[in-house]
Amino acid sequence: MTDKLLELEKQLDNYGVGTNLDEDTLLLFPENFRKIHSYRLFGSDLLAIPADEGDEMEQTFSFLSSKDSLNLFDSEFRTEQMDDFIQIGNVFGSSKIVLLNKVKNTVHIFYHSAISCDIESLTYNLENGVGSLEEFIQSLRPQTVCCFANRKSYYPEYNVFEIRDNFELLNDGEIIKYSDEKTVWEEYFKLVDNAVDK
Repeated sequence: MTDKLLELEKQLDNYGVGTNLDEDTLLLFPENFRKIHSYRLFGSDLLAIPADEGDEMEQTFSFLSSKDSLNLFDSEFRTEQMDDFIQIGNVFGSSKIVLLNKVKNTVHIFYHSAISCDIESLTYNLENGVGSLEEFIQSLRPQTVCCFANRKSYYPEYNVFEIRDNFELLNDGEIIKYSDEKTVWEEYFKLVDNAVDK
Protein backbone atom coordinates (compact mmCIF):
# COMPACT_ATOMS: atom_id res chain seq x y z
CA MET A 1 0.00 0.00 0.00
CA THR A 2 2.91 2.35 0.73
CA ASP A 3 4.17 2.11 -2.86
CA LYS A 4 0.72 3.04 -4.21
CA LEU A 5 0.41 6.02 -1.83
CA LEU A 6 3.84 7.29 -2.88
CA GLU A 7 2.91 6.87 -6.55
CA LEU A 8 -0.36 8.79 -6.08
CA GLU A 9 1.41 11.58 -4.19
CA LYS A 10 3.94 11.89 -7.01
CA GLN A 11 1.22 11.87 -9.69
CA LEU A 12 -0.71 14.62 -7.92
CA ASP A 13 2.45 16.72 -7.94
CA ASN A 14 1.85 20.05 -6.20
CA TYR A 15 -1.95 19.76 -6.27
CA GLY A 16 -2.21 17.43 -3.31
CA VAL A 17 -2.13 18.95 0.16
CA GLY A 18 -1.53 17.56 3.62
CA THR A 19 -4.25 16.47 6.01
CA ASN A 20 -6.14 18.92 8.20
CA LEU A 21 -6.75 16.33 10.91
CA ASP A 22 -4.83 16.67 14.17
CA GLU A 23 -3.09 13.74 15.86
CA ASP A 24 -5.86 13.24 18.42
CA THR A 25 -8.51 12.97 15.71
CA LEU A 26 -6.33 10.55 13.70
CA LEU A 27 -6.39 8.17 16.67
CA LEU A 28 -10.06 7.51 15.86
CA PHE A 29 -8.92 5.69 12.70
CA PRO A 30 -7.28 2.24 12.50
CA GLU A 31 -3.50 2.32 12.23
CA ASN A 32 -3.43 1.16 8.60
CA PHE A 33 -5.61 4.14 7.58
CA ARG A 34 -3.59 6.66 9.61
CA LYS A 35 -0.64 6.03 7.26
CA ILE A 36 -2.56 7.73 4.45
CA HIS A 37 -2.50 10.99 6.40
CA SER A 38 1.28 11.21 6.11
CA TYR A 39 0.98 11.76 2.33
CA ARG A 40 -0.10 14.83 0.37
CA LEU A 41 -3.23 13.21 -1.07
CA PHE A 42 -5.85 15.61 0.20
CA GLY A 43 -7.83 18.18 -1.71
CA SER A 44 -11.13 18.28 -3.50
CA ASP A 45 -11.68 15.80 -6.37
CA LEU A 46 -8.01 15.10 -7.07
CA LEU A 47 -8.46 11.34 -7.01
CA ALA A 48 -10.90 9.00 -8.72
CA ILE A 49 -12.34 5.55 -8.48
CA PRO A 50 -11.98 4.15 -12.03
CA ALA A 51 -15.12 3.58 -14.07
CA ASP A 52 -16.47 0.06 -14.15
CA GLU A 53 -17.66 -1.37 -17.42
CA GLY A 54 -20.88 0.41 -18.26
CA ASP A 55 -20.10 3.48 -16.11
CA GLU A 56 -20.22 6.74 -17.98
CA MET A 57 -17.22 8.25 -16.18
CA GLU A 58 -14.87 7.61 -13.28
CA GLN A 59 -16.10 8.74 -9.86
CA THR A 60 -14.26 11.63 -8.24
CA PHE A 61 -13.04 10.77 -4.74
CA SER A 62 -11.64 12.83 -1.86
CA PHE A 63 -10.22 11.55 1.42
CA LEU A 64 -11.84 13.04 4.49
CA SER A 65 -9.55 15.69 5.94
CA SER A 66 -11.87 17.76 8.12
CA LYS A 67 -12.83 17.17 11.72
CA ASP A 68 -16.06 19.09 11.04
CA SER A 69 -17.01 16.56 8.31
CA LEU A 70 -16.27 13.69 10.67
CA ASN A 71 -18.42 15.30 13.38
CA LEU A 72 -21.19 15.98 10.85
CA PHE A 73 -21.34 12.31 9.92
CA ASP A 74 -21.51 11.33 13.60
CA SER A 75 -24.23 13.85 14.42
CA GLU A 76 -26.45 13.45 11.33
CA PHE A 77 -25.88 10.03 9.82
CA ARG A 78 -24.59 7.59 12.41
CA THR A 79 -26.98 4.74 13.17
CA GLU A 80 -26.71 1.79 15.53
CA GLN A 81 -25.80 -0.38 12.54
CA MET A 82 -22.71 1.76 11.94
CA ASP A 83 -20.86 1.36 15.24
CA ASP A 84 -17.89 -0.33 13.55
CA PHE A 85 -17.70 2.23 10.73
CA ILE A 86 -15.88 5.53 10.29
CA GLN A 87 -16.08 7.94 7.38
CA ILE A 88 -12.88 8.10 5.30
CA GLY A 89 -14.01 10.05 2.26
CA ASN A 90 -16.60 11.25 -0.23
CA VAL A 91 -17.47 10.50 -3.84
CA PHE A 92 -18.76 13.13 -6.29
CA GLY A 93 -18.18 15.98 -3.83
CA SER A 94 -20.34 14.68 -1.05
CA SER A 95 -23.23 12.91 -2.75
CA LYS A 96 -21.84 9.51 -1.79
CA ILE A 97 -20.16 8.63 1.47
CA VAL A 98 -17.18 6.28 1.88
CA LEU A 99 -16.95 4.34 5.13
CA LEU A 100 -14.31 2.01 6.54
CA ASN A 101 -15.38 -0.94 8.67
CA LYS A 102 -12.72 -0.73 11.39
CA VAL A 103 -13.22 -4.36 12.42
CA LYS A 104 -13.34 -6.04 9.00
CA ASN A 105 -11.08 -3.52 7.18
CA THR A 106 -13.61 -3.22 4.34
CA VAL A 107 -14.65 -0.12 2.39
CA HIS A 108 -18.33 0.69 1.78
CA ILE A 109 -19.74 3.34 -0.61
CA PHE A 110 -23.34 4.53 -0.83
CA TYR A 111 -25.59 7.57 -1.16
CA HIS A 112 -26.40 9.56 1.98
CA SER A 113 -30.08 9.06 1.27
CA ALA A 114 -29.74 5.30 1.87
CA ILE A 115 -29.05 6.04 5.54
CA SER A 116 -32.36 7.67 6.30
CA CYS A 117 -34.66 6.52 3.50
CA ASP A 118 -33.77 2.99 2.55
CA ILE A 119 -32.90 0.71 5.47
CA GLU A 120 -32.70 -2.38 3.22
CA SER A 121 -30.19 -0.64 0.94
CA LEU A 122 -28.20 0.61 3.93
CA THR A 123 -28.07 -2.89 5.44
CA TYR A 124 -26.97 -4.36 2.11
CA ASN A 125 -24.22 -1.73 1.68
CA LEU A 126 -22.95 -2.18 5.23
CA GLU A 127 -22.77 -5.96 4.76
CA ASN A 128 -21.24 -5.84 1.26
CA GLY A 129 -18.23 -3.65 0.76
CA VAL A 130 -16.28 -2.84 -2.37
CA GLY A 131 -13.23 -4.67 -0.99
CA SER A 132 -10.53 -4.23 1.60
CA LEU A 133 -8.95 -0.86 2.35
CA GLU A 134 -5.79 -2.01 0.59
CA GLU A 135 -7.74 -3.04 -2.54
CA PHE A 136 -9.58 0.28 -2.50
CA ILE A 137 -6.31 2.24 -2.28
CA GLN A 138 -4.80 0.18 -5.12
CA SER A 139 -7.76 1.08 -7.34
CA LEU A 140 -7.43 4.85 -6.85
CA ARG A 141 -5.90 7.04 -9.55
CA PRO A 142 -5.57 10.74 -10.30
CA GLN A 143 -8.87 12.14 -11.57
CA THR A 144 -8.77 12.82 -15.33
CA VAL A 145 -12.34 13.70 -16.34
CA CYS A 146 -12.43 17.05 -18.16
CA CYS A 147 -15.60 18.81 -19.23
CA PHE A 148 -15.46 22.04 -21.22
CA ALA A 149 -18.76 23.79 -21.93
CA ASN A 150 -19.45 26.65 -24.32
CA ARG A 151 -21.90 28.81 -22.39
CA LYS A 152 -22.34 31.20 -25.30
CA SER A 153 -23.70 28.51 -27.59
CA TYR A 154 -27.48 28.49 -28.09
CA TYR A 155 -27.48 24.69 -27.98
CA PRO A 156 -25.51 22.86 -25.28
CA GLU A 157 -21.99 22.42 -26.63
CA TYR A 158 -19.39 20.63 -24.58
CA ASN A 159 -16.36 18.36 -24.73
CA VAL A 160 -15.92 15.58 -22.17
CA PHE A 161 -12.93 13.27 -22.05
CA GLU A 162 -11.11 10.98 -19.64
CA ILE A 163 -8.13 8.60 -19.48
CA ARG A 164 -9.20 5.04 -18.72
CA ASP A 165 -7.12 2.00 -17.78
CA ASN A 166 -3.90 3.95 -18.48
CA PHE A 167 -4.02 3.09 -22.21
CA GLU A 168 -7.45 4.33 -23.28
CA LEU A 169 -8.80 7.79 -24.00
CA LEU A 170 -12.56 8.34 -23.81
CA ASN A 171 -13.63 11.25 -26.02
CA ASP A 172 -17.28 12.00 -26.82
CA GLY A 173 -18.31 8.44 -25.97
CA GLU A 174 -15.65 6.86 -28.17
CA ILE A 175 -12.73 4.96 -26.65
CA ILE A 176 -9.38 5.01 -28.45
CA LYS A 177 -6.70 2.55 -27.29
CA TYR A 178 -3.00 3.44 -27.36
CA SER A 179 0.07 1.26 -27.01
CA ASP A 180 1.68 3.25 -24.20
CA GLU A 181 0.79 5.68 -21.40
CA LYS A 182 2.96 8.49 -22.73
CA THR A 183 0.97 8.68 -25.96
CA VAL A 184 -2.35 8.64 -24.06
CA TRP A 185 -1.24 11.61 -21.96
CA GLU A 186 0.02 13.48 -25.03
CA GLU A 187 -3.34 13.03 -26.77
CA TYR A 188 -5.18 13.97 -23.59
CA PHE A 189 -3.26 17.25 -23.29
CA LYS A 190 -3.96 17.98 -26.98
CA LEU A 191 -7.69 17.62 -26.26
CA VAL A 192 -7.38 19.94 -23.26
CA ASP A 193 -5.45 22.56 -25.31
CA ASN A 194 -7.97 22.39 -28.18
CA ALA A 195 -10.92 22.71 -25.78
CA VAL A 196 -9.31 25.71 -24.04
CA ASP A 197 -8.65 27.35 -27.44
CA LYS A 198 -12.32 26.93 -28.38
